[in-house]
Amino acid sequence: MAKRNSTALKVALAGAGMISWYHLVAWRNAGERVRVVAVCDPDAAKASARAEEFSIPGVYADADSMFAAESVDALDVASPRETHAAWVDAAAARGVDVLCQKPMTPTLAESEALVRRTEGKVRLMVHENWRFRPWYRELQRWIAAGDLGDMVLARMAMITSGLLPDASGHRPSLERQPFMQHEAQLMIAEVLIHHLDVMRFLCGELRVVAARTARTIPDVRGETVAAIFLETSSGAPVEVTGTMAAPGYPARPPDRLEIVGSRASAVFDADGLRLLGPSPRVVQYDRDRGYQASFDGVIAHFVECLTTGAAFETGPADNLATLRLVDAAYRAASPTRR
Repeated sequence: MAKRNSTALKVALAGAGMISWYHLVAWRNAGERVRVVAVCDPDAAKASARAEEFSIPGVYADADSMFAAESVDALDVASPRETHAAWVDAAAARGVDVLCQKPMTPTLAESEALVRRTEGKVRLMVHENWRFRPWYRELQRWIAAGDLGDMVLARMAMITSGLLPDASGHRPSLERQPFMQHEAQLMIAEVLIHHLDVMRFLCGELRVVAARTARTIPDVRGETVAAIFLETSSGAPVEVTGTMAAPGYPARPPDRLEIVGSRASAVFDADGLRLLGPSPRVVQYDRDRGYQASFDGVIAHFVECLTTGAAFETGPADNLATLRLVDAAYRAASPTRR
């Protein structure tokens, strides 16, 4: 891949919703290598507020007006998923490299088509940040160093009460991300997609064996419970489960991850990351800092790869492998497949 020149990378941001704040903090943390010059959102108030907070000079309501007025090197897409393809196509038509929030598009077929359309035109990286959380990067280093030995069993769970009313009657997950209430595919496509990607990152390529989903909240359109059973290339069992409708659980607890190896085991939960076995160790993390660090890591990696010409860790081919797991999980969970 061709290297970028040494001048500061000029970046435009598409989308000024809740998640854009973390993107912009990460761009700011990238330092003098980058400069965010424009933000675009059909909600003028949101775009203006983000621009003011982060000293961004250009504010636009649509892609055509932004690209007509600005000369940018890269586009960061943090808009709703149904707009991703249009943004990536608009950037590719102008030779602008793209960092696109997950998922690339609402469906696997649309994502595969988008990759075919843009291949060879620009560089495209998917913003799949869960694997960039510091505890998962550290665990991957333990695995790569052979500390756990051969993979025997892995399971990961995300269990919260976020879709249930709290003591004040508010539903935290919907207050934070209102769109979740109306997504036809929720627990797997919006939430556990991250966990499937982390398991691919830690365990290698996976195959879906079986899956089950359930819709347990009447006014939430999509599934609110999901369990996915997978296996590694060597046949080791892997489990990814989740719900945001668990009474008595916190609204935003940490994931729980357990990996059993032939030499040692590893656990990540509220107590930190622990290696269990003959040479135990514990690493503690500030989860709020770790959350922002995942955005920082993605954007630093994107900038570094554009600068050096190195391959993206979460380029189109890698992300399509995760999207195929999502698609396979829904097909396996379909009543017609049972």
